[in-house]
Amino acid sequence: MRKTILLYTLLLMMMGAQAQIITTKPVDINVGPIRFNASIIKENKVQKIDVVMVDKPDGKVIVDKGSGQGYEFDTEGRVSKYYYTIFKGVVYEEVNVPAIKRKGRIIQKAYTKTVSRYQNDTIFASIFYDNANRIILKRTCLGDYYDAFYYEYNEKGQVIKEMHCKETNVSEDKKEFKMGVQTVLSKETFEYEQLTPTQIKKKCLNDEGREYKHSIININEKGEKISETFNFLVSWMHQENQYEYTNQGFLVEETFTSNHSGEVKIENVFEYDTNGVLLSEKRMKNNELLNELSYLYDENKKLVKSYINRDHKNASIGIVKFGYSFY
Repeated sequence: MRKTILLYTLLLMMMGAQAQIITTKPVDINVGPIRFNASIIKENKVQKIDVVMVDKPDGKVIVDKGSGQGYEFDTEGRVSKYYYTIFKGVVYEEVNVPAIKRKGRIIQKAYTKTVSRYQNDTIFASIFYDNANRIILKRTCLGDYYDAFYYEYNEKGQVIKEMHCKETNVSEDKKEFKMGVQTVLSKETFEYEQLTPTQIKKKCLNDEGREYKHSIININEKGEKISETFNFLVSWMHQENQYEYTNQGFLVEETFTSNHSGEVKIENVFEYDTNGVLLSEKRMKNNELLNELSYLYDENKKLVKSYINRDHKNASIGIVKFGYSFY
């Protein structure tokens, strides 16, 4: 009977951990501004997600700056392409507003007003995978050239090589990529040493094969990463990531600390419902609350419909809406 109850409890925990479309679990290779749960994407046959963003400054009307994101998924639920906009600035223009006439009489005179034109850059990226579901290439379009990262793995699925390249596209169809000139910007290799059953040492080697930093990775008995500490060998730089989970395996807090540009501490705190669906998120820097996000879902509590981002620093509210296309 106890074994049956334990098995049922573990099953509920596994189901809960996979219940939400947005995942908070730490990853080695980040794909886009939002991390999605591939199993939920696949289960719901989601082909594409378009994300529209507008701002509501306190005491003012809603402002549409043309910001947005978009994600395309393959049939396995993995991100294959994505884009996002980067705000460049504002251009102010003088616009002539004609007079308004009614029954031959001018009821409002013509006038000139100043309007704001928001300028954005759009970043496009494509992701490629191997047969083991691992990312082997992430290529980002940066205007006239592409920024590409290539990855290789060992038998345990750990990244052992990262190659950073600058590439050009000679295809006449700019929606397709055909390699032109490839320039290798850097190569980095990684070596791993299992110190204990729950601790791994990772060595980072530069282009010349020399170790320039190493990290100590700690995991718990469930295989979840709980901390990673980086130390640079020829400087005083120190960085650390820490992760805290619930008993069900939901990430409730992640903390990043660094002394690279003065002492910096960045914290993200997550709140879930009893089924492991993400409800809210708080983002802090040096103990100052910067953003509070609240998520809204469909009736099945799986697909995000929208979220509200309270920006305390800029005294505004971001309204973010999700639009879905399906296979």
